[in-house]
Amino acid sequence: MSLFSGLYVGKSGLQSSQNALNTVAHNLSNINTPGYVRQQVAQSDINYNTISTTQAIADTRIGQGVQYSECRHIRDEFLDKMYRSESGRSDFYETSYSAILEIEDILGELDGAAFKDSVEGLWTAMEELSKSPNDSTYMTLLVSKCAIFAENATAVYKSMNEYQNNLNLQVKDIVDEMNEIGERIVWLNDEIAKIEVGGQEHANDLRDERDLLIDTLSGFGNVSYDEDIYGRVSIRFNETDFVTDYNYYKIGLKQDLDTGFYTPYWEQNVKWSTDEDGEKIPDYSGAYLFRASEIISTDRDTDIGSLRALLLARGDHVANYTDMELGQMTDIKLECLDITMNQYNEEYGMQYYNDFIANSIMMNVQAEFDNLVHGIVTKINDVLAECCDPASGYLCNDDGTPMQMFLKAMDEPYEEVVYTDQQAENAIANGEKLYQIYNEDGSAMTGYYWKYKEEDPQITQTLYNCANLQINQELVQTPTKLGFKKEDDSADYNLGESFIKAFEDATLYLNPLATKPSSYQNCYTEIVNQVGIMGSVFKGKYEYQQLSTQQIDSNRQSVIGVSSDEELEHMIMYQNSYNAASRYINVLNTLMDSVLSMAQ
Repeated sequence: MSLFSGLYVGKSGLQSSQNALNTVAHNLSNINTPGYVRQQVAQSDINYNTISTTQAIADTRIGQGVQYSECRHIRDEFLDKMYRSESGRSDFYETSYSAILEIEDILGELDGAAFKDSVEGLWTAMEELSKSPNDSTYMTLLVSKCAIFAENATAVYKSMNEYQNNLNLQVKDIVDEMNEIGERIVWLNDEIAKIEVGGQEHANDLRDERDLLIDTLSGFGNVSYDEDIYGRVSIRFNETDFVTDYNYYKIGLKQDLDTGFYTPYWEQNVKWSTDEDGEKIPDYSGAYLFRASEIISTDRDTDIGSLRALLLARGDHVANYTDMELGQMTDIKLECLDITMNQYNEEYGMQYYNDFIANSIMMNVQAEFDNLVHGIVTKINDVLAECCDPASGYLCNDDGTPMQMFLKAMDEPYEEVVYTDQQAENAIANGEKLYQIYNEDGSAMTGYYWKYKEEDPQITQTLYNCANLQINQELVQTPTKLGFKKEDDSADYNLGESFIKAFEDATLYLNPLATKPSSYQNCYTEIVNQVGIMGSVFKGKYEYQQLSTQQIDSNRQSVIGVSSDEELEHMIMYQNSYNAASRYINVLNTLMDSVLSMAQ
């Protein structure tokens, strides 16, 4: 080998060692960079020169040095897929558990249980009133406790609605972020393909960014992906194409005009038709990212991602007691149908409840809470209405309508109707509540009645629910208008007993799945206990998934993570290699100087 060939060998050693040191420096400088994957140097021999060939003897060859052949991107594909699946499942249960914690806080169990105290205060006021129904002090106490009850019920329900809106905004933020991720991955695909097309370079830093985006995306839902020979990644989100080789499919947000709730959908899957006026009509039925009726199960991989958890927790509307009405059949109605409560629910309503209400943490608690409030409000009003006497004016308003403790904010409880005697008889037989209207002189107005306006689930202003509830202000200003005295001035003890009986009777079903009814006095405690049990379940699953995710991530980091100790060892090794190559060149330089001097 000539001296000049030896210089090239030394030069290759210097360059390879310098490039390796640069890689080590790059690793150390990015040791705390999120998503960064350590890079590993691979060196190889430069092709040998054959200077002679002899049969039966190995060829005589001269080496040309070493080259920096590859900068490897160290990843474990199996661990990546496991981590992304388990982290998505962990995010699902974390989001669900956070929603439960917020609901517990709203219900007041962490800071004084204000609503529970108002229910107990209402019960106490009824007990005291039953002892002395004509005592103005206890009349005032009852009205006061009813006002506090209505105020606290409205406040709790409003807080639930506000939290639903908060969840709704989180849904929008996630979808916006997903679209940004999709657009960025398409750009990264292009850049990686440009750099790696010649097969000489690896776009490792760009790959790190892309892998980190896929990690983030996997936290939102079930993600699967493939990489082609050009380095482009295609991604499917919840079994639907999201990122392809050269494009991504944008996720749209359909906003409900009444609630303002967003529902994510695939824009490419919307079907369009044209009406008679030539207007385009979208059909979103096959375009939604998730189906509300899907069974949530680990086996089905439907418990993955914070986006699905947010949509489930929020629900698709602001729930009220009408969503639980299927479980409110009276014993008389059940007897007429000749079926049990469970049979009724199974035949008429269980599918709706299971598909749309039971899966939603927020809607389920909203409906159960509003169901309790509606039951208490209507029971108190019913007791007053049943005891009123339009003929004497006992427990009646100035216009002759039965006095009500609670009113609808946007509707009147009674309407005036004109019936013949037969029509009135038939109406009463059908369960309508009619009250005779009397003249000022006390004579009955023939055919004229006050009719109780039944609540219509399709018209919210007709409902006695938390969103439409208010206390009778006339009674707040003058509680003695209740005047629990009969026409002979005797105290109406039956009224107080009716209040107590209404509160103690177990007639309220917590939800259509409940196998036995509860009393109004205990129902709130059962709601809180149910939320606590749900919270315990989600907490257990979240903690298990968190531990599993941490273990997988620890294994993954042992492969992709940068170790400062290991990199310093490499730095010393490559520094020594650089010094050795440098000394080799110095020796050759000395020899060349000697040869040239001798030649002179």
